Amino acid sequence: MTITLTNDLEALINEKIKSGAYESADDVIRASLRLLKAQELGVEALRKEILLGFEDIQHGKFTSVESDEELESFSDEVIRRAQERRDSR
Repeated sequence: MTITLTNDLEALINEKIKSGAYESADDVIRASLRLLKAQELGVEALRKEILLGFEDIQHGKFTSVESDEELESFSDEVIRRAQERRDSR
């Protein structure tokens, strides 16, 4: 496989190698592709969660708050429940 890089990308790869973070250009490119894959998976997971949220809203499964105090109280309750679930595992 032959890959053509811009001068800026080639310089970035060389900087990473010189810094000692990576041993070779292959290592930099492999790490970059792993990050790209992780980012794409994260974006897809986020899209799925957003769609679930829209479905919940359409089915009336949401909570309205009228003030900063109500929002803070609601947030505290969500955090408390999440901690309880985590602790019970």
